Amino acid sequence: MVMSEDIRLPKELRSMLKDTLGPVVSGVLPEEYLEHRPLITVGDFVTNVLCEQGILPDLSVVDGKTHRGEYMGKLPDVERIYVKNPPEMITVEAWNAVELGISSEKPHVIVVDGEEDLLSLVAIIHCPVGGIVLYGIPSEGMVINIVDEHKQQRSWQVINRMEKVNQGG
Repeated sequence: MVMSEDIRLPKELRSMLKDTLGPVVSGVLPEEYLEHRPLITVGDFVTNVLCEQGILPDLSVVDGKTHRGEYMGKLPDVERIYVKNPPEMITVEAWNAVELGISSEKPHVIVVDGEEDLLSLVAIIHCPVGGIVLYGIPSEGMVINIVDEHKQQRSWQVINRMEKVNQGG
């Protein structure tokens, strides 16, 4: 799936992202979810939780921050891809990195200069059905998304309503 322009989340779509598409758990990832592959984490805290649990995600997307500020938790010692992705945006560069990371045979960490939150939508779209995308909700825990066609369609609905950004910004 090719994306040709950077996109920005308009204010009126923010409420669409408040509904989680899966259960929220605090603490460790329950063992019944470990059979799902690929296993993708979006967010530093969630990635750290899995690493502390001894679980190597197939793809991790991090930005070095949590809602409280800078975050220096444990990350997988795997190949890294560096991208720019400003807050409330999805850049072509970040989209392509997520797609590459999911399709790779080897685990990767995508390190985002900016914000990684909306890249969970991209991960859900590109993740094979039956895979899992985990992302955090501050002060609540991690959302467990077992990817199915419905969740991919919901993610596309948001992406398709985002605003294209002119190359000049």
